[in-house]
Amino acid sequence: MRQRRSIAVVVAVVLAAMLVLQACSSNKNNNAGSESPSAVSSASASESQKPSESASPASELKPYEVSITYFGTPEADVALVEEKLSEFFKEKINATIKLQPISASDYQNRTELMMNTGEKMDLVFTASWLNYFGNVTKGAFLELDELLDKHGQGIKDTIHPLYLEAPRMKGKLYAVPTNKEITQGQSFTYRKDIVEKYNIPIETINKWADLEPWYEKISKEEPGMLNQFINGGSGNQGGGVYMMFETNSNYRPIGPTPGKTQMFFVDYTSPDVKVKTILDPELVDINKREFELFRKYYEKGYINADAATNKADIGELRRQGKIWVASGVWKPGSDIELKIADNNQYDYVSHVVTEPIVTTDLATGSMMSISRTSEDPERAMMVLNYLHTDPYVVNLIVHGIEGKHYKKVGDNRIEPIADSGYGASALFWVIGSQMLNYLKPGQPDDLYENWKKFNDTAVRFPLMGFVFDDTKVKNEVSQLIGIVSEYKTLATGALSNPSKLLDERNAKLKSAGVEKVQAELQAQIDAWLADNK
Repeated sequence: MRQRRSIAVVVAVVLAAMLVLQACSSNKNNNAGSESPSAVSSASASESQKPSESASPASELKPYEVSITYFGTPEADVALVEEKLSEFFKEKINATIKLQPISASDYQNRTELMMNTGEKMDLVFTASWLNYFGNVTKGAFLELDELLDKHGQGIKDTIHPLYLEAPRMKGKLYAVPTNKEITQGQSFTYRKDIVEKYNIPIETINKWADLEPWYEKISKEEPGMLNQFINGGSGNQGGGVYMMFETNSNYRPIGPTPGKTQMFFVDYTSPDVKVKTILDPELVDINKREFELFRKYYEKGYINADAATNKADIGELRRQGKIWVASGVWKPGSDIELKIADNNQYDYVSHVVTEPIVTTDLATGSMMSISRTSEDPERAMMVLNYLHTDPYVVNLIVHGIEGKHYKKVGDNRIEPIADSGYGASALFWVIGSQMLNYLKPGQPDDLYENWKKFNDTAVRFPLMGFVFDDTKVKNEVSQLIGIVSEYKTLATGALSNPSKLLDERNAKLKSAGVEKVQAELQAQIDAWLADNK
């Protein structure tokens, strides 16, 4: 009996050794022929892939198609890019790729419908502004911590740790953010030629009110240009509402859908995190002053007459030469990105008017989740890991095929080929790691190094990672959002007597339970702070 056991042990050891040798041989074969498109990868990328290569070899995995549903304009050659991606992933993890780009105007409605009907999806682009936390609550996305530990070590090694704090809900991770700038500063961005022509001291312009003399001058000297363009009909509340409180105080919005409602605030510089509502006297004063200013601008013609209903794309107006200044967000390289989007027609220069802060909303502004309807979540995470670690894969999705859609002019630099059929979509901030994207003409060599410094020095919002659970006040929150939407035209300057209308709106907010939501929000914040000291 002992002899049989000994023989069995020897056989098992021999078999194990054979398997190890076979695996080593397989890895060597996978790394051979590095010039072939399906295996191209830089040395740094190979190092970052080591965690994912510890998974089952491709031959041991069943064939599976991983779909990637993302925010982007469908392009003519998407099928060719899909084919190249499938070649790569079939060799690596026996997977093929299905790209599902959906245009900006349709994305949220289409993906919400797909989630609600249980359509099969794998990787899904999501964001705070696409109701990410609401979809987590509905169970649309899978928990990712175990999957990330098993198949996403490359992501964990390369992404800023704050990014993996922000998408959590009740301590569990449901999305992986795009690896890019972690925050943004709010700014006024100008056409450089206009600034130089009129000697505009942009460093002294820190609020909407500071622009008044320059609106007056440009109106006289450049009659074809728009001053404060607002496209309220597109669903946003107008050009000024997002910088109204930020440029006049240290208060920053929090709570349910803060970007859309801005009803609850905390002073990010205060050691005491106390919630104030939009009915607080200090905030009411700011609100009235700014809305009265916008009304004056509207009456003087500084704001477009159709601000309440206009749905035009400001990017298209820029390309037509009609925009000389606009509010926006800034990061290193933003002005160059704007020039590229503008087909290199104009140079831009920005002045940052608010301190860059890392907030939950900003850190969750571009992410990938795995749908609960995925039939192979592990394979989806493997693909996501490559999107964060392999330059060939990332640039194939973002820029297309070398020689057909772009020309390589340096180790990490390309020149897009005009009208090539791919690469015109703004995928660079949507997919995987933007830090691995090839640089385009005009982008500095140290762009990504500057992003990393920007990320490391950004101020952390005191409630970074906090997510409000509105279960107990869902009805009140719904009513409050409805009231704010009812009065959103106030931000366009198109309505007379804005202060009177603001008082009317605030009375409705009080009756609808804004103070009840405030109390619930404060209670949750106090509990969260106690748990996260």
